[in-house]
Amino acid sequence: MEKIIELSNIEINEYCELDIYTGEKKFYNTKKIAAFTGLYSKGYAYFDHFFGIYPTKDGPTIYFEGREYKIDPSLDIQVSKKGKAGKFKIVDYNIEIDYLESEWIGWDVFSDEIDVDLFFMIEQRYKKQEFYDQYTLKS
Repeated sequence: MEKIIELSNIEINEYCELDIYTGEKKFYNTKKIAAFTGLYSKGYAYFDHFFGIYPTKDGPTIYFEGREYKIDPSLDIQVSKKGKAGKFKIVDYNIEIDYLESEWIGWDVFSDEIDVDLFFMIEQRYKKQEFYDQYTLKS
């Protein structure tokens, strides 16, 4: 059985087909699905893992280290920064990711931290209804 989703990496304008069940990933430069399908970040600097977030019928779901995790407002999600070094935590799932701040922050008017840093975006928005509206598939 396969479950393939498309994710976008807004930082480097790249796309990924991810098989949720096998973990197989295919990367390419052209979006194949017109609708919003989710976002991902992959290894660079301190961060050497693949991390994705995508909509499901049950709401936002994270894919990390071969597992899916549901996101809801009751979770304890934190981002801390010291200089260019960042740490993303989902305390409830014992997820802790060290990463470097994107070089694209402030690049242009569309490159605020919340627009470029996937971890910061999640931490800032996961308690807001608009986040759940965007990351919940409509039947």
